[in-house]
Amino acid sequence: MSNSKGERLGYRGIYDLVKALAKVSELENVHPHRLRHTCATELVMDVMDTMLAQRLVRIRSAKVFARYGDRALDLKMEEKFDELYGSSSKDNREEQTARHSLTSDLALGEATGTENSKQHPSIHPSFPLSNSRRADPRQKVQSVYQLKVTLRGIRPAVWRRVRVGGDTTLEHLHWVIQFAMGWTGAHLHSFSIQGLEHSLSKPGLGLDELDTYDEPSILLSQIVTEEKFKFFYLYDFGDSWVHEVLVEKVLTAKRGTHYPVCIKAKRACPPEDCGGTWGYQTLLKAIKDPTHPEHALRLEWLGTSFDSEETDLDEINDLLKSIPHDLTGFNGYVF
Repeated sequence: MSNSKGERLGYRGIYDLVKALAKVSELENVHPHRLRHTCATELVMDVMDTMLAQRLVRIRSAKVFARYGDRALDLKMEEKFDELYGSSSKDNREEQTARHSLTSDLALGEATGTENSKQHPSIHPSFPLSNSRRADPRQKVQSVYQLKVTLRGIRPAVWRRVRVGGDTTLEHLHWVIQFAMGWTGAHLHSFSIQGLEHSLSKPGLGLDELDTYDEPSILLSQIVTEEKFKFFYLYDFGDSWVHEVLVEKVLTAKRGTHYPVCIKAKRACPPEDCGGTWGYQTLLKAIKDPTHPEHALRLEWLGTSFDSEETDLDEINDLLKSIPHDLTGFNGYVF
């Protein structure tokens, strides 16, 4: 299951192992990629030192890992509140047990999450039961856009070819690009379309005069005029990862096909916080050359093996299927 030949189990080996265990256990909608993130929250919940927990689950960015600490604090706060002011009845204890089981659940797909929210709506806010007024990109669509998303400034190119419904909002497209490319959603982003900027509201950051906060209300069909239409997606205002989004084709939706879907992917996404295109090229040189003065330092910073040519189409599509209809409160990881 792994090509590590007796060495540390690689990412693909772990992916196959979790999938195999899920099949034996008859669990549906299991997302191996999420196992690491659920584990991170559980480690912090169990009061493991955050630095040790971060290193154990091989999450390189402290900013990214901070979300698991925040989630753990929220869960502890709820448990403490119930302990001090809630009922001491059996029902209350069962609710606490149910809350803990949800954070440990590996079956984090849409169907499982929705089912859990129906059983425990008060403790699983990521899946609201009420109808959303926002556009639903999974309703029946007449047209489908085939997009080629290319990370600019890197050769050989890192790119993904995805198909999305014409009624996909820019807010949903943000997560499609995040999951298809392999980013974590830990930084700010914006779309640049015919000279206009589109983004999400981030109160308190002082960016109100720079951006138009209208992602949830704009449909892709409202901005795409024809095939070969092009716009840009910027992720991480520090590292400045610019993605070119090219509308290659306008197609008719196929019955029984899930959208969004990634149909082709080339090369791995750069690691978060590596310094943009220039920093990424420097990183690759260092880790590929054992004689490079920063070889050992860079490998230690990565914390795990990294293959710039590796992509996993199955994993990408698993993640795309996990994007909920209603993105209220969605941060890319469902616990």
